[in-house]
Amino acid sequence: MDLKELAKEYFKSVNDMQLATVSNGKPWVCTVYFVADDENNLYWTSGRDRQHSLEILSDSSAAVTVVKDREKKQAIQLAGIAEEVNDKDLERVHNLYQSKFGQKDYDLEEMKEHKPSGRAYWVFTPETIMFWDEVNFPEQPKQKLL
Repeated sequence: MDLKELAKEYFKSVNDMQLATVSNGKPWVCTVYFVADDENNLYWTSGRDRQHSLEILSDSSAAVTVVKDREKKQAIQLAGIAEEVNDKDLERVHNLYQSKFGQKDYDLEEMKEHKPSGRAYWVFTPETIMFWDEVNFPEQPKQKLL
């Protein structure tokens, strides 16, 4: 089984992820809606003044869990880097996000203003991708993609 394609399947079939950030050695976990691109980078939108956003600005280390099916024990864990999406990628990410979740009540102009209390798109770039999947890999559920 192609693990990169399996990751894409997980990301298309699930709307929310758990995002872990850190500040001064203290972890924080939140849940956000997300979309993925073809390279398995994950994107979400949050206010720049949210705890996880502020923590990303001070320490880009982050981790993510996407649970496809709790009962069947299918999940993917990722470790990597999170950062605000740069202006040149905003329109692409905005279109990607809206293709999954539909039109939202905020626009790109709001995000381009970079107000401290405004919204932003964020990207998580995985450095490690691990599956725990008892359906596709019953004999060895832990599988490493990256």
